Amino acid sequence: MPDRRARDKAQTVSDVLTAAKSVFGARGLHGTSIRDIEEASGVSKGLILHHFGTKEKLYAAVQDQLSQDYVAALAAQRQSSADFRELVATTIRGSLAHWKGNRNYRRISLWSYLEGQERNSELEERFTTALVEAMRAGQQSGQVREDIDPLLMPFIIRGAIEYWVRKEELVRELARSGGDPQAGSDDRLVEALTKLFLK
Repeated sequence: MPDRRARDKAQTVSDVLTAAKSVFGARGLHGTSIRDIEEASGVSKGLILHHFGTKEKLYAAVQDQLSQDYVAALAAQRQSSADFRELVATTIRGSLAHWKGNRNYRRISLWSYLEGQERNSELEERFTTALVEAMRAGQQSGQVREDIDPLLMPFIIRGAIEYWVRKEELVRELARSGGDPQAGSDDRLVEALTKLFLK
């Protein structure tokens, strides 16, 4: 019987988090009620509050899960890279693919900023620190430009990716009007960002 309760709890938590990602993604923290999540998940308000405590704690749990998914996706891609240039390009490509392919991740990131609810998970902090250290190591081995502070590199890359995804239609328009539709391709962005930092 305890095993069944554990499975039921895990399934309930999973159902609530899945529904909460969708609802918070559409409406943000302040535009969402526990009742909205109850309707979307099929889990009672009382049970949601039992597992998460408050709407704010549920939102934090959603943010943590999205952060874990992002870091896991990038870490998996980084392990398959053979050399440093490929590692940088793969990390950029993975981040871009995650941003483009995960609407709720994008939307909740923006809602969190707009509503003053941004939080940096320990996992994301460790991952970003690892990226900074990788760039430092690249500088020491002579593969990364030394005139750019390695602390800035992950933020420059992520900022460029976020803006690229948000302005995708403008990018396409400018590429078409410039006569080179390939100029607006994701591969061109990955190539440009890789070249920006590597010698």
